[in-house]
Amino acid sequence: MNKRTITYLSLIAILSLTFGFLDTPYAKQKGLIPSLPESFAEQKINLGLDLQGGSQLDYKIDLRRVEPQDQEQIIEGVLQVINKRVNALGVSEPNIYRSQVGDEEHIVVELAGIKDLEQAKALVGKTIQLEFKEENTAPLSEQDFAAIEKQAETAFNRIQKEEAFEVVAEEESLAYPGKVNYMKASEDSYDFKSVLPDEYFPYIDQTSVESVVPKLIKATDGYTIDATGNLKALEGYFVIKVLDRREGEKNQHEDKEVKASHVLIAYSGAERADANVTRTEEEAKALAEEIQQKAASEEDFGALVQEYSDEAGSDESKGDLGFFKPGVMSKNFEDAAFALEKDQISEVVETEFGFHVIKVTDIKPEVNTTVTETEYKLEKLFYSTAQDPWKATELTGTYFKRAEVAFNQSYVPYVSIEFTDEGGKLFESLTEKNVNKKIAIFVGGELISAPNVNEKITGGKAQITGSFSIEEASNLARDLNTGAIPAPIVLVGQYTIGASLGQEAMENSMKAGLLGLAILAVCMVLYYRFFGLLADVALVIYALTLMFFIKIALPMGIAIILSLILFGVLVSKILKNKDSGWEKLISFFVACFALFFMSYMFANAIVLTLAGVAGVVLSIGMAVDANILIFERIREELRNKRPLDSAIEVGFERAWSSIRDSNFSSLITTAILMYVGTSIIKGFAVNLALGILISMFTAITITKTFLKSIVGTWIAKNDFLMGVPKKPHGDWKIVPRRKIWFAISGLLLVIGLLAIPGYGLKFGMDFTGGTLMELKFEEPVTAEKLIESVKTAEGELKAAQPAVAEENATTEEGIVEFGEPVVVSSGENSFIIRMKHLSSETHDQLVQKLQTSIGSFEEIRYSTIGATIGNTMKQKALTALILAVVMMVLYIAFAFRQIPKEIGPWRFGIAAIIALIHDIFITLGFYALLGHWTGAEVDALFVTAILTIIGFSVHDTIVVFDRIREKLKHQKRGESFEHVADLALNETLARSVNTSLSAIITVSILALFGAQSIQHFLLTLVVGFTMGTYSSIFVATPLLVSWHNQNNKK
Repeated sequence: MNKRTITYLSLIAILSLTFGFLDTPYAKQKGLIPSLPESFAEQKINLGLDLQGGSQLDYKIDLRRVEPQDQEQIIEGVLQVINKRVNALGVSEPNIYRSQVGDEEHIVVELAGIKDLEQAKALVGKTIQLEFKEENTAPLSEQDFAAIEKQAETAFNRIQKEEAFEVVAEEESLAYPGKVNYMKASEDSYDFKSVLPDEYFPYIDQTSVESVVPKLIKATDGYTIDATGNLKALEGYFVIKVLDRREGEKNQHEDKEVKASHVLIAYSGAERADANVTRTEEEAKALAEEIQQKAASEEDFGALVQEYSDEAGSDESKGDLGFFKPGVMSKNFEDAAFALEKDQISEVVETEFGFHVIKVTDIKPEVNTTVTETEYKLEKLFYSTAQDPWKATELTGTYFKRAEVAFNQSYVPYVSIEFTDEGGKLFESLTEKNVNKKIAIFVGGELISAPNVNEKITGGKAQITGSFSIEEASNLARDLNTGAIPAPIVLVGQYTIGASLGQEAMENSMKAGLLGLAILAVCMVLYYRFFGLLADVALVIYALTLMFFIKIALPMGIAIILSLILFGVLVSKILKNKDSGWEKLISFFVACFALFFMSYMFANAIVLTLAGVAGVVLSIGMAVDANILIFERIREELRNKRPLDSAIEVGFERAWSSIRDSNFSSLITTAILMYVGTSIIKGFAVNLALGILISMFTAITITKTFLKSIVGTWIAKNDFLMGVPKKPHGDWKIVPRRKIWFAISGLLLVIGLLAIPGYGLKFGMDFTGGTLMELKFEEPVTAEKLIESVKTAEGELKAAQPAVAEENATTEEGIVEFGEPVVVSSGENSFIIRMKHLSSETHDQLVQKLQTSIGSFEEIRYSTIGATIGNTMKQKALTALILAVVMMVLYIAFAFRQIPKEIGPWRFGIAAIIALIHDIFITLGFYALLGHWTGAEVDALFVTAILTIIGFSVHDTIVVFDRIREKLKHQKRGESFEHVADLALNETLARSVNTSLSAIITVSILALFGAQSIQHFLLTLVVGFTMGTYSSIFVATPLLVSWHNQNNKK
């Protein structure tokens, strides 16, 4: 053993011991080194919510009103504000981070062990936007009307493209408070057809329930009180969602009507008195009393009218007023008339017109009837075209410095605010401009006060006054100090999991992972003997290194230095290898990616989720892959009697192209997984990418060092321990028998293609939106009983909702609509309930109802997500799949570009993709059957599984294609491509099977004994990996040969 090898072994030992020490919990570290600094306690594995319990809130940031160049600053501002607010909750170690879902920016807030989730949501998601506005007297121009219409059309088109109505409406109302209004519907908010605007029809009748009217409607629908306290019509553009339509009973009331005649005696000065009337008020009253006596004596009332009445036209009408209802006549006249019976004469009645004597000639009593009329429950997104009494100024919360509660001389609280220096100048200019005018102060779109400006105000301070209690003033000051959100945020998803489930999932997954790796280690030793033992030791070091990166969080300077050292080692290896210039260029790009990626990994501790644990276990299984490729190559060289030191060098050289191309294809997949975007998927992808990079590094450094350390030892001379095969590879005639394999594939594809449309793929909440609850009961409960209890609770909540709305008409209640609940068993006395999207309040009420009707239980998981994320996920999943396929074709065509033209590099890429499609459709068929049998749903993890299978399938196929590429370089004259391909398949058969088994074993054990919440995900991986192995051997290469032979016939 030379000095260099000894040095490398020493470094490996030191690093392994260091990583092992750093990977242990701080308490054990302290036991070994009592003087260890407290800072080491900060280096620990950060568990995600699904492993420790807690809640996750997903907020979407509305950046539409932010210029592109300012968006990054605004996002960071939102992040800082939310951090302040979460810190005010006193939550232990919250995790707050940015997340991109497609082209949307999200802030994800993870709160472990939170007790009052509603309080957290109310504080974290509150939109506190401070605005100062001045009076607006300018009428709306044609351009203003056009802009409002365009804005409404933009929102309408978003909804028509399947964005969730509720989310778009929430965003618009938050972004344009006072101008855009989201009119939510409470449980009893039905309107009869007769009270709705005519412009709504026939559109709302032609729209199905739970759908949006396919037309932007301009109408006037009622009245409201504006910010100045004035009544104004709700005139503008409406986007309408029909929630319900039914026939209702409408009570119609007809007021009492009377028919009366009267004699009017006017006097000089009375309202509307003729100029010829000269009598005084006293004379008029005396005359009226005389006429009343005559009428009471049953003289002809009509004749009295014609003789005395001063009303114009009374000669012809004889004073007949016809029928009239309350509210038509002067009050005194009306009160007297409605108090009379038919044919009864009134006393003298005085009004502004003079004195009256009234005779009621007929009466229509009041009538109450019930008629049937269609009524509608509507939600509306309203864009007002009314003039806004206030217009925006430059002075906003951007210039806010701090707020505090103060008191005036009457000890009435107000909020004193202080601006930055620039804000103070703006405020001074604004007050100078508006002397003797009002300036309005808005907080979160709500008018707080509109004081009159008496003079220019200097000093950079202002007061927010109002009818505040001390508590209200304190809350407002707190909200302002914890941050004015610079852009509106909308809660689009919520996830809660119980601590007990997280602990159980962690323990099960760790046990299953360790068992799988132990089985893998034993298999490696049994098959590769001493090489297998070396691989197991390298695997332990790899695991220690991986856990170190997951746990560590170093200062950025140190992280960069370490990454540059790693980058230097990689570049050195790249320059020394015998790849062509293009391969070296690609390897250099990967090294650059590793530089930035590893800098991030050194500086940031990973939050380990359940999917992340699966990624870790899978990456460890795949780490064996590189060792297998190397060992198989070395064994071949040893069988050909090459010395061990030479066999090591040749084996590494010939295995490198397979390692490089297969792992690069997997890295492409992990990059796409990160692009898809949810935190769970990213956690899986990051751990997998980290594992791939570390495995490539350890394979070309640690494994090679271990192998060189035994050169010249007695072990190297023992063929049994070295696992040198006594016989050459078998001749299984795989390619000549391709029709058999095609028939098997055809049968599996037919089953899959029948299962997909037959049973369908059930899209889960990630794609449709909705609510999921997982409950664990203390006593045995059946699924049927649970469904019945949920439906009963729904009925009770619906019945109670109107009463709640009447008691508190200002509360916007969520609509109680569970849909058809789906209940599946998730373990002993545990059930998962899936239903429509529920508000948090409705969820809490449902939990109370179920505890009353069924008994005590623990809610171990609760998740709710809006449909907008579902629609985005659908688009991103499709984009990711297409992108993955295209990238694989391009990369394989590039990697195999030196293949002879008559065979063609593009055929390699296309054959690999056909094999890949074969794997995907069979896996989809399996999942359709799994969904039919167990209720498994397509969710974000399923998309992760499919994309992982894509990477794995191509990874496995590249191993075979690489040997074909090598064989073609030494193809003998007259040797057919079919023979070359079959020879390559036989030579790589053991390697293909073993590399696949290393991953399949670990994932299978994890699926059988790990956490149930990712069981379907893992089963999908097992099926996909199995089919990937099958297709790489029995589909891709035989297909390539058939294509080549068919082309040669032409």
